[in-house]
Amino acid sequence: MNAMEKLEQQIKDKLAEHQSTIENHRNHLRQQMAEVDHRHEQYTALADRLTQEVIRPRLEKLASFFDNAEMVRDSEQVGRHQGVCVFKHTNRFPARARLELGLSHDRLAENFVLTYCTQILPIFFDFPKQDEKLMPLESVDDGKVAEWFDEKIVAFLDAYLRLETHQQYQSDNIVTDPVCGMPVNKLHAAVRMDHGGVTYYFCVEDCRKKFAAAPDHYITGKKPSR
Repeated sequence: MNAMEKLEQQIKDKLAEHQSTIENHRNHLRQQMAEVDHRHEQYTALADRLTQEVIRPRLEKLASFFDNAEMVRDSEQVGRHQGVCVFKHTNRFPARARLELGLSHDRLAENFVLTYCTQILPIFFDFPKQDEKLMPLESVDDGKVAEWFDEKIVAFLDAYLRLETHQQYQSDNIVTDPVCGMPVNKLHAAVRMDHGGVTYYFCVEDCRKKFAAAPDHYITGKKPSR
């Protein structure tokens, strides 16, 4: 074999080696994608079940305690693996709130992702607004999934209940006890009494009794609290 023939053979060998590398890479990608597709199928089946058995029943249970809460059931607003509960503005809870619990996965579907997101508007205090937790897809534990979502629902509840006592939210509900002058939240007043078409609120029963005995004495010169 002369020098030219030797070079030609080296070129052919190098091209063959390169082509083999490309084919091996392609085979690896095909195998990898097949594994990803399989994991996607696993994820979908698992997420479908956990959405129906864990997420939505828990949000429905939470909503059952509030007259102003309801589940969002429009499929265009709620993802397949998501549960959403909204809370309307009321005198008791003067803000709009939204709680979202969901499931997703990472890019290669190797990890199951639990998600939590909440909104309270207007917002006058700080609270955890979002969080997530990763679990290996192959070892998702139903009990741990439920436990994590339970913790997040309680965390949301801690924040939401603050609306009922936070001064900036309750300013429109604060009136003055006409007897002792103490500020009283109309929604939580110990006692109340109607007089002359006006409702008066009292911090304790003794104040109401004093007012009932001489209402004109406490009203004169004062603007009635409604």
